[in-house]
Amino acid sequence: MKAVTTRILHDKVLWIAAVAAGLSLFVGRPQIHDINWTTIWSLLALMVCVQLLNSYHVLDQLSQQLLTHSHNQRQIVQYTVLLAFVGAMFLTNDVAILTLFPMYIRLAHQQHLPIAFPTTLIVLAANLGSAFTPFGNPQNLFLVAHYHIDGLAFLKLSTPLMLIGLFSLAGLTYGIAPRSTKAAPTRLFPQHPGKIALTILLFGLTLLGIFQIFPLGWITVIVIISGWLLNRAAIKQVDYGLLLTFICFFILVSSFSHNATLTTLIAHVTHTPVASYLTGLTISQVISNVPATVLLANFTNHLTALYWGVNLGGLGTLVASLANLLALKQLLFLTNRPTVREFFKVFTLVNLGLLVVLGTIGYYWIR
Repeated sequence: MKAVTTRILHDKVLWIAAVAAGLSLFVGRPQIHDINWTTIWSLLALMVCVQLLNSYHVLDQLSQQLLTHSHNQRQIVQYTVLLAFVGAMFLTNDVAILTLFPMYIRLAHQQHLPIAFPTTLIVLAANLGSAFTPFGNPQNLFLVAHYHIDGLAFLKLSTPLMLIGLFSLAGLTYGIAPRSTKAAPTRLFPQHPGKIALTILLFGLTLLGIFQIFPLGWITVIVIISGWLLNRAAIKQVDYGLLLTFICFFILVSSFSHNATLTTLIAHVTHTPVASYLTGLTISQVISNVPATVLLANFTNHLTALYWGVNLGGLGTLVASLANLLALKQLLFLTNRPTVREFFKVFTLVNLGLLVVLGTIGYYWIR
């Protein structure tokens, strides 16, 4: 457990969230019941399932199968972007980035592929794909728990954005030149069909808990015990710092929620669907879309507007989504600084451009 403790102590995002939560105590008095434990248990169970699947190289095997069928640079990028888009729906945007970034950068070094624009598209695909499912990203998990909506209602809400995002990404991939490449290398991984099947079963149980068909608390306990028996190393890789970060966010939001001046201001900027949408979109650019969701959900009943605002709010700046910062961390570790600087320029340009386009579509959709 020493490695887990070390990761938590070196988690800069957690430290920033903890300091912000501490300072918020001077703004208002937080209440313990304002912490949404349903979201915390959901995240914990899902992260355990995701780490188990990741330890069995499920996404790696699928990506290699796709890449062996590509014949040029554009196809490699298209397959990777599609895998990020679909993978994020079920394995979260963070896991899609953690898995696909190293894979793509290895291929880029082997075959002299461009890095800045394709990795930008991978991040976009992870953010937009994760918006489709209730468990694709943390803000959706929170919205499902907070507004008590079922899976079908959520998919009706998210399908238009998913289709718009998919067509947008498909168009952007044609910015990659179709230069020929040698066949992508194929790697074989150990097969664990029984463990993979059991993990998928645990994942399904978690979804039943999220949608309140079974008690989520007991399911989380079952998932943790099962995960420990299946693969202790994978359980140690769970991002427990993220759970603590969320608790800090809930404390921060609770403090704001009990300050009369702030509540009056936030209520004023969320009183209509359009206002809720634009506020979610804007605040996400500064504090990221997860805390923006937690903060604004207490002041608006306009679920559709808030959903569109915070999910599109993941586009734009590097801090608009924690997944964006995770991608930057990966690049800093896997490439050199000139490549990172180029990524920052391309990422900012493409994200802001897409935010304007999709943000305008969202504005008219909400109206």
